[in-house]
Amino acid sequence: MGHEAPGAQREFKVFLGRCQTYDVQEIQGVIARGLDELGVVVAGENIVIKPNLVFAHPVHGRNGYTRPEVVEGLVRCLRQRSAGMRITLVEKCGVGVPTRVMFRRAGYYGLSRRLGVKLQPVEEDYLAPVTLEKGKVHRSLRLSRTMVHSDYLVFMPKLKTNVLSGGVTAALKLNMGSITDRERMQGHHHQLDAKIVDILEAACPRLIVTDAVEIAAGGNQMTQGGYHLGLIIMATDPVAHDLVAATILGLDPGKVGHLQEALSRGYGPPGIDAVELTGDVTLEEAGTVVRELIQAEPILVHDFPSPMRITSGQPYCAGGCHGVFLDWLYMIKDRQPHKIDRFPPLQVVIGEPGKVVEGNVLAVGRCACESGKLRGRVSRIKGCPPTHRGIILHMWLRHWILGPFVRAELVADAYLVYPLIQFKTWLKRLFTGGGRRNVLGKGRQGKYGTDGRTGHPAG
Repeated sequence: MGHEAPGAQREFKVFLGRCQTYDVQEIQGVIARGLDELGVVVAGENIVIKPNLVFAHPVHGRNGYTRPEVVEGLVRCLRQRSAGMRITLVEKCGVGVPTRVMFRRAGYYGLSRRLGVKLQPVEEDYLAPVTLEKGKVHRSLRLSRTMVHSDYLVFMPKLKTNVLSGGVTAALKLNMGSITDRERMQGHHHQLDAKIVDILEAACPRLIVTDAVEIAAGGNQMTQGGYHLGLIIMATDPVAHDLVAATILGLDPGKVGHLQEALSRGYGPPGIDAVELTGDVTLEEAGTVVRELIQAEPILVHDFPSPMRITSGQPYCAGGCHGVFLDWLYMIKDRQPHKIDRFPPLQVVIGEPGKVVEGNVLAVGRCACESGKLRGRVSRIKGCPPTHRGIILHMWLRHWILGPFVRAELVADAYLVYPLIQFKTWLKRLFTGGGRRNVLGKGRQGKYGTDGRTGHPAG
């Protein structure tokens, strides 16, 4: 794979390339310069590219996904250098949503037809179990078999803010879309930082190419607004990449939990000072542009201004109940801000409250739902954490808050299309027996230790 194990001395370089538009030729030229400056040679027959397609919608989700023009620029650049590649785009979008629909809404089917690349939703692929040697939340994970058997793995994040993950989504957080819905929600609470780093052991990219031509910032990870930054970020190490990405967003990498967790396990450089920056945009220039546009530091859920009185019980769980409910609030603020002033005066409790809470109470998450300190008319949104879908449905059906995702096509996607896809895939896996063999055992060392062909032995 061309990378050493943790602790080995090597260079960490991040390329910041100016790219003012989504013109494919401009993007292709920037990526070509980045590959040359990083000294990257993409080799192998089976190339997997993982974009960020957590959600795409022409009205409510226009900015939170990797634009197909950036993917096309990379594919054309790679094909220009090696004509024999088979390229597959692998992704799992948000929980409970069909990825094939997001591929269509984001414009990826046109990309597939033009360039002959395959689109592979994780939930429709055979799954390959991957054993982890250093996992804290997971002992094993099930990944797309296409990804696990790839010769070369490329991540293509969308640079954006995210209240669930210390304020930033970049290369490491992108890995949440490498696993199944069920595993995605396991440990998606106070252990989220450790969970993100667990997945890095199973799926570690050899190249990162980030869409920061327009960043998505200031709200919900799926619905927030877009801001022009004019940048393509490239790196060969995901931790080095994310240290730079967090800094560009105006965050202190030392306060981003999953980055500190990765560093504590020996991943990446010892800190951002050990990262060599190259390209035609300086870190200071990029950071100045972002600071003029947004404030990336996430607020706490009880500080969100609305008629609801929110009690943040203990523990405060940014990666779980507190963060998911804050993400829902931002979803309303992003697309229907006029509705916030009309919220009912609920007493919202998230976490175990320190005192008795009375009145019209909404308990969010397991800790609050199981608390004995709630009095009055109590409604509950269960889960650890509850899903976005669960919150959206509860707030609609119980409190008449019709959020932006309560649309006929989105409801059909979640409750008709997705179950049918799941059933069809279950039948395929049942009758063919695909994906049962554990392809990853101890002793196969890749970039950061064990990995199943997503990180190959150094060589």
